[in-house]
Amino acid sequence: MAVEAIADPGFDPHRLLASFDDQRYVALLENPGLPTEFGRYSYICADPFWLFRSKRERAWSGPPDAERELEGDPLAALGDLLRRYRCGVDRWRPGLPPFCGGAVGYLGYELLYLIESIPDLGRDDLALPDLDLWFTGLVFAKDQQTGAGWILATGFGETDGQAQAQANARLTSGRARLASLAPSQPPRSQARVARPRLRERDLLARGITACVDRRAYLDAIDQVKQAILAGKVFEVCLTQRFDLQFEGAGRALYDALRQVNPAPMTAYLRLPEGEVLSSSPERCLSLDRAGVVETRPIKGTRPRGATPERDQALRTELAESEKDRAENLMIVDLARNDLGKVCRFGSVAVAELCAIEAYEYTWQMVSTIRGVVEDRHDIVALLRAVFPGGSMTGAPKVEAMKIIDRLEPTKRGVFSGSIGYIDFDGAMDWSIVIRTFVKKGPLLTFHVGGAIVADSDPEDEYQETLDKANGLVAAIDLVAGGEP
Repeated sequence: MAVEAIADPGFDPHRLLASFDDQRYVALLENPGLPTEFGRYSYICADPFWLFRSKRERAWSGPPDAERELEGDPLAALGDLLRRYRCGVDRWRPGLPPFCGGAVGYLGYELLYLIESIPDLGRDDLALPDLDLWFTGLVFAKDQQTGAGWILATGFGETDGQAQAQANARLTSGRARLASLAPSQPPRSQARVARPRLRERDLLARGITACVDRRAYLDAIDQVKQAILAGKVFEVCLTQRFDLQFEGAGRALYDALRQVNPAPMTAYLRLPEGEVLSSSPERCLSLDRAGVVETRPIKGTRPRGATPERDQALRTELAESEKDRAENLMIVDLARNDLGKVCRFGSVAVAELCAIEAYEYTWQMVSTIRGVVEDRHDIVALLRAVFPGGSMTGAPKVEAMKIIDRLEPTKRGVFSGSIGYIDFDGAMDWSIVIRTFVKKGPLLTFHVGGAIVADSDPEDEYQETLDKANGLVAAIDLVAGGEP
């Protein structure tokens, strides 16, 4: 195996995406907003040489168009595959970005059935894989803080010379693709546009329909509250799905989404089953090459205000809300417990508690928890301990997931899962899939939801789901030719 890299700062990964419109597999992981340490790097990943996907207890693996079904536990098979391709890139090439090549794709919410014993209810009308990863042979990386860029290529062969030749050939094709691009233009800056709060009638006017009607969603909230009062759970993340017939191009909608609702874990995935367009502000799990793991759960939301005064008032309201703080603390405790299963004793700590972060359409309450993974645990053990992210389930996690499966009529699919990468050297970074479209043919879907606790007001919780949908609807409006 050979991994080669060349520095080439003169490209924009997002602009590069258009040159891959003829490819069945391509991924863009980026932060289109202000560069920060969180969401610092952007990546274009293409030219897969190996695929791995699973659906419940079945898994398929192999080169593109030559996958074969595997026997046994899909997660165990994934662990074997990751060990097969493991290499110590950082030991001989210091200064490279966190992702130099490896597996990229998504972990769907229903991967939970391989981790916990949960009744498998609800209709699976999208029929997407529970897990879909491809091992990429070509990566274009950009450091959004420093402007540094790289082309990274992986090669394999019976000998070192053959592997080196394949890596060099991929580098050559990467250079040629960059050379074919027009000169980059300075990025456009756009001030945040205040939008009125969404109402149910606004969705209906755009042809956006809910998979459950408003009354049924309010009834589901009441059932969650009854389970809380009965002592079964403390908190449940209840969500609903909206559908729209959308004839436009998925990448055009992604361009609009990243423009109107930039977030640090924004992503575009194209695969044969469909497209995933995500503008997530939330990190499920990251792991660096030193073994430090981090999760950043979000619990607590307010819409942005139409005036500076109203905007700050809403921020203060969220910061001082005992209910939202209680929701956040429950998930922090859950995350500490999950990380404690695989981290060194005493290493799990809360780095930041209930911080308030600003996004285009919402204020969010965010906490950060870190730990150091024990050497005996591999990446799959870490995923088993943490996935799915507790902010999308509730607490206790298993009982909350049972309630979700009973009350939500459709499978979540990619939503509530994770989008990200696993590097050949063992580093990884995964988002929580929120603020996300899934496009399958002309059908466009998105989910929104919120945490239900004992003192939740059903009407307020329903409106919160619409507040979270505002940025998604703004992107639809922009593509339709209106104002975002």
